[in-house]
Amino acid sequence: MTWNYAYSQDLWPAMISVASTIFLGFYSWNRRNVPGAKAFAIGCLFAMLWAIGTSLEIAAMDFSTKIYWMKFHALWQIPTVTALSCFFIEYAGLGRFLTRRNLVLLSIPALLVFSLMVTNNYHQLIWTSFELEEYVVAKYGIGTWVSIGYANLLGLVNLFALLRLAIRSSRSRWPVAIMLFGQISGRFMYVIDSLYNHIFSPGESVLVVIGLSCSLYAFALFHFRVLDPILLARTIVIEQMSDGMLVLDMQGHIVDINPAATEIFNRPASSLCGRAIVEMMPSDSGIEVQPGKIELTKFEINLGLGDAARYYSLGLTHLLDKSGEALGYLLLLHNTTEQRRSHELLLDKQRVVATLQERERLARELHDSIGQVLGYISMQAQTAQNWAVAGNTGKTVPILSRLSEVAQEAHADVRESIFSLRAGMESEWSFLHALRKYLDHYHTSFDIDTELLLPEELSEDILNPDVGIQVMRVIQEALTNARKHGGAHKVKVVFVEEDGYVIISISDDGIGFNQADLILEVGKHFGLTFMRERMTQIGGSVIIESQPGSGTTVVLDVPIGT
Repeated sequence: MTWNYAYSQDLWPAMISVASTIFLGFYSWNRRNVPGAKAFAIGCLFAMLWAIGTSLEIAAMDFSTKIYWMKFHALWQIPTVTALSCFFIEYAGLGRFLTRRNLVLLSIPALLVFSLMVTNNYHQLIWTSFELEEYVVAKYGIGTWVSIGYANLLGLVNLFALLRLAIRSSRSRWPVAIMLFGQISGRFMYVIDSLYNHIFSPGESVLVVIGLSCSLYAFALFHFRVLDPILLARTIVIEQMSDGMLVLDMQGHIVDINPAATEIFNRPASSLCGRAIVEMMPSDSGIEVQPGKIELTKFEINLGLGDAARYYSLGLTHLLDKSGEALGYLLLLHNTTEQRRSHELLLDKQRVVATLQERERLARELHDSIGQVLGYISMQAQTAQNWAVAGNTGKTVPILSRLSEVAQEAHADVRESIFSLRAGMESEWSFLHALRKYLDHYHTSFDIDTELLLPEELSEDILNPDVGIQVMRVIQEALTNARKHGGAHKVKVVFVEEDGYVIISISDDGIGFNQADLILEVGKHFGLTFMRERMTQIGGSVIIESQPGSGTTVVLDVPIGT
């Protein structure tokens, strides 16, 4: 055996294969932290050795040297197929199966074939003989056909893994299709070349088996950025995100969907893609599809009924190309079921606390008003009884007249308290509507003129129900004080909106009082304490302005949006 070599035009196909495998090997090794990249780089290394052996076989001038290099490049064929199979399995998202144990099992057939080739002179299971025609032609033994069958078995595993990926991820279908075409065409050419005694020259054989496949792999890697870690990270985020994601075209049809969305709709992606989004959503979802435009009129939907109901917030985003042209829409569904239930539980707890606080206030008011009145009536009734027994009607009649007046006042107080409580019990409660209704009742019941002044732009629902009920109770307390203590004949309620607050003033034409008395009599004016407590709960404040003979004004600062 001599080591003489000569140039031949047949070298070019093999050298192209060498260059392409070197380039792809370096490219993938630089991205070896990406799943599948390391296996692909190792596969490119084995394919490069295969192509180098083929090049040297073509260039060798001696028959025995050609046989040597033919055996050399044959050594790397099964290792190449095995490494690329690991790449396809990892790329398809099945890398969890490539455990150390399974990798050892995969390497056993490659090592076995490698050993049989090295020791072929002793058993001739791989090659039975060699002939020199235009190039070396080998007669294959049973071992070669078994190894070819094993390689095609690995090809079926690759086919299954890639088809599974294509079904589960529509964005991977084009790169999968290209890589499958490269793999199937390369294997088909290899089998045909083996069956028909090398219909291709060695250079042509390595080009169609390695060069063609590598070219298609390169197109998939670069054009679709298969091994791009940024793109892969984005893909993983989309595939693993808990929010449902649907890509819609300009006509409102679903063109892509992530696994979370398939779970939300409880349907496979294949049955959802191509369907109109309005067909898949509830009739009241608020998604309006118009020619060339999609809009949301609601931002929350519910799917299911009763305890099985699930709530989702909706988000709609334009998808634009680099020139700013609209391509479609991205619809996100965020599960808010647990958040909603937690909020409802919190509201229930707040209602319980508010109910207990209201009971405490009512108990205090009953003690301070009705309780004291009944105590007074009891004492005066006993005095009137004593005078009546003594026959002194002159002193009995005035006491009874006063008792009648006190009873009427107590009755009026009870009626007002009942109406005040009922003012917040309507199912469709609106603050301004309830206030108007209460002022009408106040005027009718106590013959006190009322006036309500509102800005034209003030919304009927300026205050949410929780805040509105608290403010309503404070206004009722102010009006009660104007009637009972101020002797008012007219009250005026004025609203002004400024800087995120509603300023409410309640003024009367009553007798007024000296504000210094409030400081001296701390603890006796439970109504004023109650008003301040209510306003503090909602983040507001209350100011009381009064002078003897000039009436009283109560000013409330109420934050909007609390």
